[in-house]
Formats: sequence, structure tokens, C-alpha cells
Amino acid sequence: MYTDDQMIALIEQYMHGSDHPDQIGYREQVKTREFADKGVFLARLQNLAQLGNFTNKRILDVGCGFGWQAFAMSLWGNSVVGLDILPSMIEGMNESIASMKRKGVHFDLTAVAGDICSPSLEPSSFDAIYSNEAIEHVHDLQAMFTRCAELLRPGGKIFLLNDSNVLNSKTREETLEMWRLREHSWDWVARLKKWRPVEHGNAKPFALMREQIVRTANPNLNDEAVSNIVENTAGLIKPQIVGISESYHAGMKFPEVGQYDRCRNPETGEYAERLLDPYLLGSMLRRAGFRTQVRHCFRRFPLNLLNGVPFRPINKALFELRGAFVVVGELVG
Repeated sequence: MYTDDQMIALIEQYMHGSDHPDQIGYREQVKTREFADKGVFLARLQNLAQLGNFTNKRILDVGCGFGWQAFAMSLWGNSVVGLDILPSMIEGMNESIASMKRKGVHFDLTAVAGDICSPSLEPSSFDAIYSNEAIEHVHDLQAMFTRCAELLRPGGKIFLLNDSNVLNSKTREETLEMWRLREHSWDWVARLKKWRPVEHGNAKPFALMREQIVRTANPNLNDEAVSNIVENTAGLIKPQIVGISESYHAGMKFPEVGQYDRCRNPETGEYAERLLDPYLLGSMLRRAGFRTQVRHCFRRFPLNLLNGVPFRPINKALFELRGAFVVVGELVG
């Protein structure tokens, strides 16, 4: 077992164990975000480990990024698999793992590149699954939850931690502004490339990407028609946009897209910071076979006493105070 200071020191060493360009950029980001207060960063992981009883468990971290949290979980005696859809993140993660192994640190952590909606992992092979600030990007959440149910052993649990909460007005307004920038701003694209130059090497504003798809699919469309399709296909992916472009006519009815599902990469299907309703997530988990609970993430007394309160009217007011949440699902049967 490690002291808190030792844990923080090891996590920092791991974070600097790779010179992958995307990991360098991401390290700079988190200095003013998740890792700005190192004690809070560690405390959040400890709270998750305590909530899930993560000791000597086989755990899957979905959307693990460069694996910093997965590494911490493995230092507590767990066997952890970090899964991410981005090869660039898995490359950086493998470099950090190798760096810590060379230093003689003992831990069990494996990096796997793949899509949680169709992962190449053994069924019924995990005691627990968690995803921290990642599911807002997943292209098919119901498919993800169904696969997670298949990956867990009987009685296994899933923990969804996130702060992209549609029930928090400040988060909602900030996210909608980000969507506007991701849709149209080259300055925002330049910022993305600075943060992660490999992942975002070919990034463009989403609206421009849709326009290029439309014009390629149907060069005969006039500018007004192109503009109409681009505006009404936010949240759709390339095959859908191509089909609409090829069959377009005046007065055409476009597919409905959820209000908070519109900021999406049309080429990859990945969402850019989708807004989430924790209660809707709970309903989706129940459809996949889980018993669920929506929890808050308050750390200080007395609000922390309300983290597990089951009353939705009270929770709505609490989520206005702080949007961070945990949805816990226990596999039934």
C-alpha cells in the first residue's frame, strides 16, 4: 500500500512516462483542470475505489485516455484493463506503462485499443467497469451498456462518473457555447490541434465537414440547398448525410436529432461533449439488465450526506449546485 503522497508522486511519474505529442498536450491541459489540485484528484479516485470496493478486482476502465486513473487503480492491487477507441491514447499509455515497469513499480495494467460498443474482450471477465468523463463521446450508449452487461461477472457493477450534466444550467450553457465553436470556429480547431496534435491533426469545423460531404455527394445542389442540409444534419453521420444529399428536394423532412446530440463528428460518429441526463442513463442501464442508483459527488459535510438521496425533486436542486454525478449499475441475475 502507498501513502497519498507516494500515490501522487507515482501518478505524476506515469503521466510523464511518455513523450507522445498528444500526451504532452493533454498534460498541459490537466495542470489547470483535473490535476490542478492533486489532493482532490486522488480523493476522487479513492472515493470511487471505496464506492466500488475496488480491492483485488479485475476492472475495466472505459475511455481510459492515457490511463492515469487506471494506473492509480492498479496500484491498489487491482488488475485493470484500460480501453480507448483512440490509438494515439493507447500508444501513449503503453509508453507510460513501460516507463513505470522499467522503474520497478509493480502493477497490473493492460492497454487495449477498441470500441466499447464492440470490444474484443472476454465475456463475464470483469468484476467492475467504470468510465470517468468519457461516455459523453460514445456513439451508441445503449450498445455500450449492453456490452458492459455481457463483460461483467454475475453481480458485477458499473460506475459512470461525469459532469456533462444537462440538469446543471451553468454546464448546459457552457457546453452549448462549445458546440457553436466546434461547429464553426477555426480558432477552436487550432486549440484542439495544440492540445492533441495527432488526434486532431486533420480536424475541421463540423459544419464545414458536413458541407464537404454534401457537395461531394451531390455537386448539382445550389448554395441554398447545401446550407439547408448542413444546418439540418448536425448530429448525423456521413452515410445519412450522403443519402439526404442525393435525394434532396425542397420541403424535405429531415431526421429528428436529440436536442443535446447535435455536436458530432460526421466522419467518426464521435460526439463532442454530449450533454447527459443521469436519470436517462439510469433508464438505459436498466434496459441492459442493471439495478441503478443516481448519486451526487459532494465531498464536504453536510452536502456529502446527500450523495445517495433517492428523491428526484431534491436531486434536481442539488444538481443545480453541482453537476457532477455517478450512476451506479449492479448487474441483476
